[in-house]
Order: sequence, then structure tokens, then C-alpha cells
Amino acid sequence: MRAAAGMLSAAVLLSPGCDSPAPSRQADADEPVRRASFRSLAARDFLISCPSGAGRAETAREAARLAELRGLAVRKGAGRAVVLGENDWAGMSRYADREACEPGEAAFGEALAAYSGTLDELAGRIADYRP
Repeated sequence: MRAAAGMLSAAVLLSPGCDSPAPSRQADADEPVRRASFRSLAARDFLISCPSGAGRAETAREAARLAELRGLAVRKGAGRAVVLGENDWAGMSRYADREACEPGEAAFGEALAAYSGTLDELAGRIADYRP
């Protein structure tokens, strides 16, 4: 049932609307930032799924970094794109069957590195953003 609902939602979201205009230049500029924002939240939630992942200092440092990137995005004019990525994640994460982080320091380290990498990508997309 969940898979069918997800496929139906995707079909509705991706289908062309009646008399819908062509994608705007703004949407084209937003897309890389939007996707990077989405991926960073997916990586964050995976990191938090690690045993004790949410309460660790390393996780808090990366969360502060994400907050700084959000502020940078707003100043650069890419705030809308970041919020769109966050909305995409909020809508999809409720229905996604995600694997949880395995116990152990090595698994946490890998999840932390992946999250940090997605934040690096988001920072780069924000830096390259041209409204």
C-alpha cells in the first residue's frame, strides 16, 4: 500500500499540469541547491539513526554548520531553494522505508563523513548559485 501511494504521489508531482508554463529560470537555478538540501537532510537523519547519534558533539557541530549554510543561502538569494529541498524531504521521509545506521563507532564515522560530505556539496551549490 505504501509503495502504491508513493508511486501515485510521484506520478502526480511529476506529471505536467494543464496549461502549466515552462519551468522558469528561477526553478532551473534553484534545482542544484534544492537537491543538495534534500540530500543533506537525508544524510542527517541517517546519522541521527545511529545509536547515540543524535546526542553526540560531532552531530551538533554538523547541525550548526547546516544552520550557517541556511543563513548563507538566504543572504545569497538561495533560501527558497533550501526550503524547497527541506519540504521535499519532509514530504518523502514520512513514507520512505529507510535503513537505520548500524551500531558501532565505524558505522557512526561513516554516517558522519557522509553527512559532512553532503554539507560540503550544499555549500558548493550555494556558492555557485546565480539567481
